[in-house]
Amino acid sequence: MRVEDVSWESLDGEVVPAFVIRPENAQGRLPAIVCLHGSGGNRESETTKEFGDGPWRTPGAAQDHTRFLGWARELARRGYLTLTITQRGLGGRTPPINTQSNALLVQGRTGMAAVLYEIRQGLTYLEQRPDVDTGRIGMTGLSFGGITTFYTWLLDDRVAAAAPICGGVGSIAIFIERGSIGYHGTYWWVPGMLEKGDQGDFAATMAPRPLMVWAPTEDIGMTKEAVDEFARVVRSAYERAGKPGAFVLHQRPGKHAMTMESFNALLEFFRVYLRP
Repeated sequence: MRVEDVSWESLDGEVVPAFVIRPENAQGRLPAIVCLHGSGGNRESETTKEFGDGPWRTPGAAQDHTRFLGWARELARRGYLTLTITQRGLGGRTPPINTQSNALLVQGRTGMAAVLYEIRQGLTYLEQRPDVDTGRIGMTGLSFGGITTFYTWLLDDRVAAAAPICGGVGSIAIFIERGSIGYHGTYWWVPGMLEKGDQGDFAATMAPRPLMVWAPTEDIGMTKEAVDEFARVVRSAYERAGKPGAFVLHQRPGKHAMTMESFNALLEFFRVYLRP
């Protein structure tokens, strides 16, 4: 494998650190996948040489926790070029994202928008690489990285296929009624969103662009009822578009975590829609 340490300047003087990993001897333009970590990770946790569950210590934490490691590097082993970003306000980038989000709100900005801006800069970077097939760029991420994957997929048609894992994707209206509202930080709540529509309404307008949602039935960040409503709206749109199979929903028993089962599911999804 070839590992490149890259970075670029973003808003507010921020610098975005990332790794690019690709097979050393691959020829021609490769399909690419942007890989986004959850709140306890960073670019390093997703690119370890070890693959699977293992101990990980979040920068600033007092002790290790168990985390699914090395999955971005593993995708590169499978023939993709991966771009793994340490997202704004996480993984050692300070101040923390919720602190930034609170301050940005009084400036008429949102933390989510600032994070998505950096991810979209990453897409622009990939477009400029001669070894990337720009028609085959996918995106996936866990938890915090799952919701930023979903919103980037909504905003930017350069993302050919997206696979959010445990990302809080569903119906925000139902989550407010039945979910653990305090679980998500300030960054997750987009001001005025429900005046325009719920997550399912927005996703339906993207049909038939491929989307896979991994939604464990006991995930604290996305209640089953909220996911069911999302699926009802989105599945109907994909059926009307003539490609019902391009919307893939996995609702398995389990809690908020990336697992080997979810990794294998996204691997199969990208095999179909990015074809390495």
